Amino acid sequence: MSRSFLRLSSVLALGLAASACDVGSSSDSEDGDGKGGGSSDASSAPFFLPTGADVDNTAAPRIELDSKGRVHAVFPAYAGGRAYYATCAADCSGPEAVRVVRFDVDSSVANAMLTVDAQDRPHVLLSTFNKVFYASCDSDCGDTASWKQTELFDHRGEREVTGEALALDPNGSPRFLMHTYVAYLGIGQKAPETYYVACEGDCHDPAAWTQHKIADQIWEGSALRFDAEGRAHLATVAHVVNADQSTTRTAAYVACSGSCDSAESWVGAGIEPAFTSDFDVVSIRPTVSLALTSEGKPRLVVLGQDESFQRRVVYFACDEGCTEGAFNGMILADGSNVGAGLDLALDGDDHPRVAYTFDYNIGVLSCDDGDCTAADAAWEGSKVELGGDMPPDTIILEHNCTVAAWFLHSPSLALSKSGAPRVGYQARDISGGWQNPDPDKPDCEAGTDMTWTRLAMMKPL
Repeated sequence: MSRSFLRLSSVLALGLAASACDVGSSSDSEDGDGKGGGSSDASSAPFFLPTGADVDNTAAPRIELDSKGRVHAVFPAYAGGRAYYATCAADCSGPEAVRVVRFDVDSSVANAMLTVDAQDRPHVLLSTFNKVFYASCDSDCGDTASWKQTELFDHRGEREVTGEALALDPNGSPRFLMHTYVAYLGIGQKAPETYYVACEGDCHDPAAWTQHKIADQIWEGSALRFDAEGRAHLATVAHVVNADQSTTRTAAYVACSGSCDSAESWVGAGIEPAFTSDFDVVSIRPTVSLALTSEGKPRLVVLGQDESFQRRVVYFACDEGCTEGAFNGMILADGSNVGAGLDLALDGDDHPRVAYTFDYNIGVLSCDDGDCTAADAAWEGSKVELGGDMPPDTIILEHNCTVAAWFLHSPSLALSKSGAPRVGYQARDISGGWQNPDPDKPDCEAGTDMTWTRLAMMKPL
């Protein structure tokens, strides 16, 4: 495998210190319904996505745009059996312009996934501890009555769906990856397996869905995409069991041409050791993101690690021999300040844009070169939002906690036709501090006071 790595972390840190999100507008409108309060390329101050009449703590979103530039988002409640779909016109300027639908399910939603079909209709997949739910809407999707929701499977806690595992094939039929539940610290871990799950016909009939085992490994945090010819492309983190029975997590690229219902149909190779951590302020799960060029060539971004287990953000590109691992790569950021979440999108000229977390701030990295893995490729960093720019919360819930700050992480990125980023992420308000404690009250227990889903509408980079 050929790689061309270059360390750029100092450049990107400077990018997050500069503002690339000033309020402004242009005359290029992509959605003319006039409900958002500005043009489609206008940027505005980032805002929290609403949850309807009842204010709810929420987690990281998935963001997609349709052909008119309309924003579609799905995000789970932080706890409890709820998730939310939100939609807003291309010129969305604040929460008052957002319409919200609530989904109620059996237990806390661990993963909420979203895709939009060629007719601009959203499709949602919700994964809880026990079950998987599918929801879809044909029109007026800001109205709860327009949605249909169906329980697909009750796997009794034995499986889970992670990452951006939901995709539509060229015919608009949904497919996703499901794998054995990953046991904490491996305690009681069941046999590793991954399934390709596909629907033919009425997808609100559970009998229309089939499950095919495609690996005797856990493929975690998967990103599934289809090219125009119907070929499936997958970026995933494979759990590889070593001779000593330890497990290594490896980011991999896998592709399938044909029915994709057997292990032999899926061919690929590992490309980068994957980083994970349960000991940061926010747990970091194995993370990959995948986008396809206009010619169906894979581009990946991976939260990887080097030989010293140092975390790093790596962009990979391949045009030929991709299932043999012939990717070139570029390190975009490294060090302990790299945080949870990554997302990759390509603009209309196939130029990469990467949303990432650095020191619990959100930024977007961009490159307009022909080969963005070349040693002299010009990558630039732009600020989406810094947690320190947000007004600190003054309502502190725990006794003897004296300070609070916003920690931003887990971004999701979509681009308008003109390349304007729409970035969703989780904003977590964490309190702590032990100055002059009151001895008559319990000690401060630092932790999350509240957490909400946030959206930034930026101008083109």
